[in-house]
Amino acid sequence: MKNIFCTAVAALAMFGLSGTVQAKTLEDILRDKGVITEEDYKEAVKSNDVASYVPGKGITVQTRDGNYVAHVGGRLQGRYTFEDFDDDSEDSSNFSIRRMKFWLSGNVFSKDLTYKWQMNFGGGDTVLEDAWAAYQFAKPFKLTVGQMKPAQSRQELTSSGKQLFIDRSLANDTFNLGYDLGVQASGSFADHLVEYMIGGFNGNGGNESNVEDEHMFAARIDVNPFGQYKMDEVSFGDDKLLLNIGGSFATATFIPGDAGNVDRGNEIYDKALDLDGNTPDSGSFIAAFGDELDWDLYTANVHARWKGATFGAEYFRLNAEPDTGDDFDADGYYVQAGYMVMPKTLELAARYSAIESTDDNAPELFDKQEYQAGINYYFAKHNAKLQADYTHVKDDLEDDADDNIFRLQAQVIF
Repeated sequence: MKNIFCTAVAALAMFGLSGTVQAKTLEDILRDKGVITEEDYKEAVKSNDVASYVPGKGITVQTRDGNYVAHVGGRLQGRYTFEDFDDDSEDSSNFSIRRMKFWLSGNVFSKDLTYKWQMNFGGGDTVLEDAWAAYQFAKPFKLTVGQMKPAQSRQELTSSGKQLFIDRSLANDTFNLGYDLGVQASGSFADHLVEYMIGGFNGNGGNESNVEDEHMFAARIDVNPFGQYKMDEVSFGDDKLLLNIGGSFATATFIPGDAGNVDRGNEIYDKALDLDGNTPDSGSFIAAFGDELDWDLYTANVHARWKGATFGAEYFRLNAEPDTGDDFDADGYYVQAGYMVMPKTLELAARYSAIESTDDNAPELFDKQEYQAGINYYFAKHNAKLQADYTHVKDDLEDDADDNIFRLQAQVIF
């Protein structure tokens, strides 16, 4: 019995001892033999982590070969807004959650097969934004299927978390296409000297089916003479001058069956064409426009960044051709600039934006201007920042409509 007890104790001791001993990895052996430095060792171990945190992307889980990757993250924008109305309306003071987004993105089976899912719980609504899968056949050709932002203005395609101001410009908010369901090809040539996007979509906005056989077509091309120009409106000290020149085109036909089946995230329908107010049903649409309404949207932009300075300008042109009644055109544009007075930390910004139309049958929202001044403080670039801006809105269509708006917003990307 004593021998059995001693044997058992010895076995347990051996088991416990073996449990505390871990097999050395290749990195451990190379470091111990002096083949690699301690710095090289830490970098190698870091690259082998199957779970890590990537600032701006969130928690990352991946296989060591990189063929399966999942980023889980989110972005919070908490905002305070004070509005001083020019008319007799009561001034407004309001706290809000402008955006509360969660996303899951990464790749499966291969580094070339990527995906993204994103929901926005801010603004009082729960909205599905991105929901797509893409395959990169080669640098010049990637095919994306699902819900995404179609080719359109550069400002709309730039994330709301990477804007120079708290929100996008008046012009962009009047003419953007928002999200849509469809298929899109994209790619680049000559190390991002030329980039393109081209696709076909339902044309009814995000998460909306197409009730007829008309679709929206959208295309965009960008030229970057001095190297890749990432979708970011801020310069955190680019060592060399970066320049982007681009433009887009979109066209669609709206018919009576589409009335009441459009997501209002598409501002072409909601604002520029005012279909939200004028076409609650197909009967109202026919009375206003006839059997169909064709529209074309053109944009052109130039953006530049260098050593903490940033500049951007974009022009929008909408042409609408109803089956009944006269055609009408509308224009919009913005010009903005910013400069880091404290490198990578404190930034001052200014912007002017306008929307206008000389056609009598255009919706009654055109002939409006927006003057803005802003100041941004970056704790960790866009991942943690505080922004404040003042906006003066001048509306030439109405008396006592020149309002003043102050906004303060904190953003955290996690």
